[in-house]
Amino acid sequence: MSTTNDQVGIEPHSGVETNRLHEVEPSVDLPQAEAEFREFQIEAPKPPWRLKLNPPVEYDGTKYPELIFDFDSLIAKDFVRAERTFNRIYKPDKNETAVLPEMHHDYHIVLAAQVADVPIGVIYKLPRRYYMPVRLEALKACGSSPEEEKV
Repeated sequence: MSTTNDQVGIEPHSGVETNRLHEVEPSVDLPQAEAEFREFQIEAPKPPWRLKLNPPVEYDGTKYPELIFDFDSLIAKDFVRAERTFNRIYKPDKNETAVLPEMHHDYHIVLAAQVADVPIGVIYKLPRRYYMPVRLEALKACGSSPEEEKV
């Protein structure tokens, strides 16, 4: 921080430095200062998403006729847990230097399984017509979507 002679000075005739900080009046009005910030654009919460499976997906002896996905219920800790699970199951290629979980199908599958409260294997068994919309919603939950990448 730089100081000026108005803020720190030397007492005349004493040679002792004193700290005389003065309250500096802002040179900018408060409403203009607020204009320097931009506001976050937060989307409105969405109700949970129900996916009816016809025929039901069977996994480990249990049939799943529908899955409920509530991506808006996710908190930061859920993303960390999904990343830990992803790191445990994903084995990078020998040429892969940096692994970004959000770019992999496995991460989206882990996240979708967490949200639907089902084993990961249920999501792995989804037919394409069900899996692709589920993956797209998981991708949106991670903060991106294919529509944004086309721009």
